[in-house]
Amino acid sequence: MKPMPILLVALSALSAGAAVAAIVAADDAQEVVVRRYVQAWNDADAEAFLAQATADAGAWRRGDDEPLPGQPLIAEATPQARSRYYRAAFAKRPHPRVEILGLQSLDDMVVARERVTGTADGKTVDGLTVYQVRNDKICNVWHIKRRSR
Repeated sequence: MKPMPILLVALSALSAGAAVAAIVAADDAQEVVVRRYVQAWNDADAEAFLAQATADAGAWRRGDDEPLPGQPLIAEATPQARSRYYRAAFAKRPHPRVEILGLQSLDDMVVARERVTGTADGKTVDGLTVYQVRNDKICNVWHIKRRSR
């Protein structure tokens, strides 16, 4: 084989590897945003929590027999309404804690397998939540499936 084609093959392999690395890095960055958001929730830090989300961020919860997206928790609300909603949620005791069991991401979407403890009824809840990330902030959250135990 001539030296030039070998060089082209090597450069193509490096370019493909760099492209894959860039995609993985972008997906990892979205996961970091989700981890910061969940940590602010666990810390009951309203300021940090609200700062991790866009001003127009929405949240939905789907019941077992409901189609997606589910019932709005705080969708299409003003920033002031969102602030009041989450400050009230953080004031409740006990304050539930979320443990991320696993994350999968693709582009702007991150799917989290989560475990919630410290609920008012004392049950542990396993769930799937989908987070949408835009400009390094959470812009939508869908609580897709919950199972108490």
